[in-house]
Amino acid sequence: MSETPSSESHCSVLYKRETMTSTKLILLFSVAVISLGTVRTAEADLPHVEISNWAIRFGAQMWEIGKQVTRIREIKERYQSEAKIEQVDGFAMVKEMAEEMENMMGDKIEAIKRIMDAAEQLSVSHPRLSRQDLYEMKQRGETIEYYNAKRLNVYHRSGPRGGELVDNHKALMMSNSQHFGNVGINTSVSAVHVPTNVFDGGPDVMNGILWSEQLDRIFMTNYESDPSLTWQYFGSSTGFMRQYPATKWGQGEWEPDLFDCRLRPWYLQAAASPKDMIILVDTSGSMTGVRKEIAKHVVLTLLDTLSENDFINIYKFSEVPIPVVPCFKDKLVQANLENVRELRNGMMESETNDIANFTSAFTTAFEILAKYNRTMQGSQCNQAIMLVTDGAPIGYREIFEKYNWPHKPVRVFSYVIGREIIDTAATNWMACANKGYFARVTSLAEVREQVLKYIPVLSRPMVMYQKDHPVIWTSAYIDIAEPKLSDWLWEIRERRRQRDRSLNYRALLRLISERNNVQSDDTSNVTSNGTRDASGRPTISMTVEQYLTYGNLVNEERLNAHRMKQEREEATNPANQNNRQGKSITSTTPNPVSSVPTKHPDGPRAEALVKPETLRAWLKRIEARTKPKFLMAISVATPVYDRKNFSNIIEKMLINDIWEEKTRTVRTANLLGVAGTDIPVTELKKRTPAYKLGVNGYSFIVNNNGFVLHHPDHRPLDADGLLKPNYNTVDLSEVELVDSDGGPRENDTYLMTMRREMIERREGETSFKVRVHHDGMRRVSIRRQRYYYRGLKGSPFSLGLALPDGYGHFRVVAETEVKRLMADHNINVSSFFSGKNWKIHPDWIYCRYNYDHLKSFDSPEAQVMHFVDRTQRERWRWNSKHPRPSHDSVRSHKQEDNYYCDKHLMQSLIFDAQATEVFDKNISLSIDRQDPGLGMLMALLARHAMFKLFGISVAFVATRSGLLRWQDISTIDDKHFSEVNLNAIDQTWYKRAVDQYSVEPDSFVYSVPFSTGTGITNESVVTASHAIFVEKGGYKAPAAVVGLQYRNSAFRETFFNITSGCTGGVQCRRTCSSGDLSCYVVDNHGYIVISKEERDTGRFFGEIDWLVMDSLIHYGVFKRVRIYDYQAVCKDMQGHRSAANFILTPLRYMKWFVQWMIGRATWLMLQTQIAHLMNPDWAWAMEQEQADYQYDDNDESPGPTPTGGEFMADGDISIIVHDEAVTMDNAYANKTRPRPCDQQADLYVLQPEKLFKGDKPDSVKGKQNCNSNNLGARQCERHYSTHKIPHSNLLLLVIDTTCRCETQKQKIEMEEVRVNESLICERPQENLYRLRPSVCLSYHPEEEEIKQCGKGNLNLPSILLVTTTMLYSILKGI
Repeated sequence: MSETPSSESHCSVLYKRETMTSTKLILLFSVAVISLGTVRTAEADLPHVEISNWAIRFGAQMWEIGKQVTRIREIKERYQSEAKIEQVDGFAMVKEMAEEMENMMGDKIEAIKRIMDAAEQLSVSHPRLSRQDLYEMKQRGETIEYYNAKRLNVYHRSGPRGGELVDNHKALMMSNSQHFGNVGINTSVSAVHVPTNVFDGGPDVMNGILWSEQLDRIFMTNYESDPSLTWQYFGSSTGFMRQYPATKWGQGEWEPDLFDCRLRPWYLQAAASPKDMIILVDTSGSMTGVRKEIAKHVVLTLLDTLSENDFINIYKFSEVPIPVVPCFKDKLVQANLENVRELRNGMMESETNDIANFTSAFTTAFEILAKYNRTMQGSQCNQAIMLVTDGAPIGYREIFEKYNWPHKPVRVFSYVIGREIIDTAATNWMACANKGYFARVTSLAEVREQVLKYIPVLSRPMVMYQKDHPVIWTSAYIDIAEPKLSDWLWEIRERRRQRDRSLNYRALLRLISERNNVQSDDTSNVTSNGTRDASGRPTISMTVEQYLTYGNLVNEERLNAHRMKQEREEATNPANQNNRQGKSITSTTPNPVSSVPTKHPDGPRAEALVKPETLRAWLKRIEARTKPKFLMAISVATPVYDRKNFSNIIEKMLINDIWEEKTRTVRTANLLGVAGTDIPVTELKKRTPAYKLGVNGYSFIVNNNGFVLHHPDHRPLDADGLLKPNYNTVDLSEVELVDSDGGPRENDTYLMTMRREMIERREGETSFKVRVHHDGMRRVSIRRQRYYYRGLKGSPFSLGLALPDGYGHFRVVAETEVKRLMADHNINVSSFFSGKNWKIHPDWIYCRYNYDHLKSFDSPEAQVMHFVDRTQRERWRWNSKHPRPSHDSVRSHKQEDNYYCDKHLMQSLIFDAQATEVFDKNISLSIDRQDPGLGMLMALLARHAMFKLFGISVAFVATRSGLLRWQDISTIDDKHFSEVNLNAIDQTWYKRAVDQYSVEPDSFVYSVPFSTGTGITNESVVTASHAIFVEKGGYKAPAAVVGLQYRNSAFRETFFNITSGCTGGVQCRRTCSSGDLSCYVVDNHGYIVISKEERDTGRFFGEIDWLVMDSLIHYGVFKRVRIYDYQAVCKDMQGHRSAANFILTPLRYMKWFVQWMIGRATWLMLQTQIAHLMNPDWAWAMEQEQADYQYDDNDESPGPTPTGGEFMADGDISIIVHDEAVTMDNAYANKTRPRPCDQQADLYVLQPEKLFKGDKPDSVKGKQNCNSNNLGARQCERHYSTHKIPHSNLLLLVIDTTCRCETQKQKIEMEEVRVNESLICERPQENLYRLRPSVCLSYHPEEEEIKQCGKGNLNLPSILLVTTTMLYSILKGI
């Protein structure tokens, strides 16, 4: 073999593909001695033959161990002998699933139409109660009874009335329902929610609550006929919402409640057709102080009323109109969450100066709207200008004559800010003359009510047509979440983090003070890295940053983990119970890092330091307990009209200097509200069963905007469990990552064609390569997938299926017919499910009752066993069709036959249970005559003996039907393997094993937990998995995946036992145990599985030696694959104020104090509406302010910080903090703000063909020139050799470390894709194709007859208010 050194490249790799002659070896040796000063040849440097033997022996041994322990041969023989292979027809499958989904959606449409029809009839027939009627009822002590969702089941907790119902609250029997999200419900009645800003005693609200109560019978009938229905509701235009079934609201009556049904997507889209909107905000010199703040909230509330089918822009104007977002100049942008977020941020900062130029502002707005209307862009439906100002001098009639009359395609809505404004004639005329509405906004409390008045105006054409009730479908959104909830939750999280860090900082100062005091007395008893402190307590060694981050949560989690582990061991081994009497526990783990704590009179004891990765695991569990729970759903809704075309209105008229009330009949077109129901996204997924799609196959749904409703790569939550800023506007092109060499967001022809056809709801098929990421974007696979898609009738959605090429188009068909098995063999099917070492997929529907109350089960396994028993009865029948509504004879909830069973899935499950029954038997296996070596030895061992001998913690098998079986002798993690892998077929180890089969059929896929650079412990595991395929007639399909988990220490020990010697017992000069060779076992994505340094396990090899990794990439051993994350969230640092800010002059403090006093006084006058005390009828409900932080019921106030031994929970563990400088800056958390962004990372995939020569394995050998900076020093080379480990996805890499080289390191990290400043306004996603909603009702010829367009009140200015406002403005300018 030859090796040619490179004089120009720092690291070169040379392939050995042929055997060299002795002459060439001698020549190479001579050149090496002369040029490099070395005395060894490449053959002498590395034992290449032995390295190859090590790889072969290690791969063969681990294959035999895995094969015997997991029963591969027995399970495969059972499937091979009885199963069939069936080819999948993608078109037929997508058609079947689409029709099932269409039926379900059609049923929901019929349900809401029944609610709509009943509501319209009830509103007409119900006698209306006037304000005087309600007043008289109140005087008589009569009340209107209804269930207020915020006043249910609230009791006094303590005191003399402890346990009694709180006044004005009601008690209602409720039971938890899994179908309704595991909340308490009552299906006999509905409950009413009234927003905080709505007065629930007003005549309109009370009348609506009264007549809508009779909707309960419609709600109940719908649910009885269609058990798949979830929440049904009627949202009134007055603000209340009636919801069925009744449930207690998440927030109490006195807690902050942001919910208003009129701001939900289903209400907004059903109440009015899509719209183009331009908001003009007056920022002239008069719009200062409170007016400016109110105007900002008006704009923000207007943004809350938009949906993704609307288009929007905001201009602020004084002398000239300026867009609040410079990139949005002269355009309308889709009102998706990302664009609305940009507009919100743009409204946060605005200067007020000069004089308002209304002509320029209106001209800009009309020209933009005309351009979009003319070029067929935007919504092509309603158009509106929203004017936010404190008054206009004239009506600007000439502008409207030029741009809007006579057809008036653009409506004008004017919002006049300020109570002291007298002359509103001009702004009132603008709205009334252009089919709009005028509203005066005098305080923040009435912003929402006044803003929402524009929606009924837009709905007038729709209401006037009466018979047209368009049905709308929303995109997927978070249940009951406000659009701004993401920012609000983020702010709460940041405040909580700062609070915890501040408390930990205070505690740390006390801890350091205590330590210093102890050191002054006896420094010999204090250590920063020992395992016990002076009092004998175990210690935890932490850095300052770790302590400020984790605090005393560490101790609590450590003790909980030890207790859980002890309880499990006592449950599995009764002998361990003696340890509670003080006996010691001996660990069987080689080189234990920590032993199980014993029960001690003073509390449990820890035996070792807590490593950083353990801290992270604890923190992850802590955060998991506090993360908010979200439910993704879509809604279907339809508007409810007032069928009365005329209404009587009462007006106050001044007659002979006396105000009198007169009744007048006017033409109206009123929207009563919206009726709707929710469909959880999980319910949509159930119509596309995963077992039919197969491994690595999936379904997805796209709407008319190209946004996905569900997709396996749709990730609405960030790493902290909070909503992403653009969680429901993720485009199909952002989740299907085409395999190409182009840059970010480069559109692929095949993908864009499929996207367009799905938006247009066509039927089609295509195929292209995609990059699929796993394990949090740390691994990537490249596969070709075939896509089938079809539109869903009656909706704006299309259903798509993605199936991998090859095995994805074939299915294993193997089912057990229960009655035939019983008749032929008299076998009890339940016997296949003996023992407790099995579970099923928790999200799949095998069999279930249609209503929760018919029968409840403790677990999915108990439910399956119940139906397995029922299948063996004589009159059993399969109800394999999802229940459909039948109103002729409404089904009874009380019948036991009211269930659904998936016949194919259940019979496949029973077959799999029978086929894998051998897995549970702890017996010696038959000897494989073709493998009389190690396989014969292991076949003679009992299974548990093999577990102990080879350090195996668990063996498992997971099948296509969702069945998971396992056997174990010990538990390593806090959570059992079965708890973590309930949905086994969705796990990465399952999917990777199936993909690996095409690379090397007789192999396992090995993986270890990822490490961030601090290493993992001996207690971590190595997971190995292998796919079992059935092969018949030239076709093959996966049936199951078997696997096992090794203790990391045992796995490493096996490797080093093999690599510490040579073949045939010959003494080796250099092995992996010697100090001058570094041996690594690396997986097919470049992550270290075995290393001499245990802390390297789980790390990317490039972090250890990037130069070697780079050379392997350069010569094709690894392929670099760039992955993009278009759903990423970047966190912009906001920092904190410096302590120097406190050094301020007394004058500035006085100015701040006066500003604060005047500001609060003015605010109090506006919020309490002191002027309205003269007439209580003028009062309205107020919004409550949200406190910066509110403690939960179980979250006690911090109180004084404990010291000394009391500092840690129970005083069991002492914390030792490394000596570091602790300053005030340590107390501040780096506050962040989330922002949508694109990120990228380079991942790596092994190219196994580079390690073979023909059918035989071959090695890759290379060297690295290590040139010293010291010219007088000897220069040398560092050689390495790479070998494929057979029967695995692993690579053996051996590096000669005799020559010390400087190494480079490179991590795999997601980094933001930086955009050129000149292209910062270019947004490729804005130019993507979309389809407008099919219905647009924006015009009715008789609408001009409706004259209600709002009017202002003649209010006199408040001298005190004007004076205080002016004074505040003067002080603010100082």
